[in-house]
Amino acid sequence: MCLNCGCHKAHDDHENAANITYEDVKAAAEANKMGVAESLMMMLETAEEDRRDHTSEFETGEHSILRAGQGKGGA
Repeated sequence: MCLNCGCHKAHDDHENAANITYEDVKAAAEANKMGVAESLMMMLETAEEDRRDHTSEFETGEHSILRAGQGKGGA
């Protein structure tokens, strides 16, 4: 996709190695003996926890981690 830009093409990095693809998450999951879904959930849980300790590093409003699971435009 990348998993991070919102294009919903999980296997396309758009020729930019900074974008996160399904293959990146799968490799990280396998390195930790985890599944992809478990790794994605762990990433979100970790971000939510880290946000409490490092609030200035996270966006607010429309781009907030609290809205990340709600899709474009929120719920």
